[in-house]
Amino acid sequence: MPQAPLGGAVAPGGPPPAVPAPPAPEPALQDPALKDYAGLVLGGPDAVPAARGWLAPEDADLQPALEGEYRRRAGAVAGLALPPHAMSVRHASGSFAYRFDAAAPVDVPADGRWHSVPVDDFPVGLTPWHLCVPALDPAVYAAVELANTSPHALLAGPADILVDGEYTSTVAMPALAPGQSRRIGIGVEEGVRVARRVRTTESTSSGLRGATTVVAQTVEIEVANRLGREVSLELLERVPVSDDKDVRIEDAPATPPWTVVPPEEDEQRRRGLRRWRLVVEAGGSTTLTAGHQLRLPAGKAVVGGNRRDA
Repeated sequence: MPQAPLGGAVAPGGPPPAVPAPPAPEPALQDPALKDYAGLVLGGPDAVPAARGWLAPEDADLQPALEGEYRRRAGAVAGLALPPHAMSVRHASGSFAYRFDAAAPVDVPADGRWHSVPVDDFPVGLTPWHLCVPALDPAVYAAVELANTSPHALLAGPADILVDGEYTSTVAMPALAPGQSRRIGIGVEEGVRVARRVRTTESTSSGLRGATTVVAQTVEIEVANRLGREVSLELLERVPVSDDKDVRIEDAPATPPWTVVPPEEDEQRRRGLRRWRLVVEAGGSTTLTAGHQLRLPAGKAVVGGNRRDA
């Protein structure tokens, strides 16, 4: 009996079955340059073997080199030095993520340089401050208390500081989440002067428990404001602290009264900090006085000497 070929049956003596034609290949996407017939050239013997005898754009041999050049230029942007005080967004965002929605598309020139693109405009809280630690440095440093009162995130970057409408400096602004605040220093304020004088006296008194040495220190600080506007000034002083039960340290009356700074409110958790906060009128001056008394047994002494000028 005749055998049927694989893939189907056939009647005895009939013709073999027709083999189905393979599916037609899907049309490939054509390069638009191939429609420019006037710009096509026939690949000759100098072309690469795969291009010989085929029509191709005249600059087809240059396309790989041009593509590599454009990729190199695009990649070079990532190696550009950032502008002063600028920071990469990946590092500036910190512990929060935020999306900024621009009002409209913006065209940025592809010239390999940085460009500033306005995205949004909203007000924030700004409070000018001046800080001085006269025991360490008589210079008065200006600062701005920046509070992000907006519902938007503020990324780290340069901030231009203007005082009375005049540009003073550009400083680095930290990243601020909505509701967060930070104090930013903007340099020395030459228009505010501070002078500090210290007087130290030592005496010994006798009592039922023996002799006691008393070291009294009086601090006098003069502040002069030579600016044409009032300034808010914060002055810091520090009094000695002791863990010895036989040594007592008492604050002398301060004029105007100062406040005790708890260690948990200080970044370095220092003890013995005292703070004045005052407003000095334009062209005005003021004097602050304070001090402390150190009482210790006459048989003891402070390391380095009883007298202290700091």
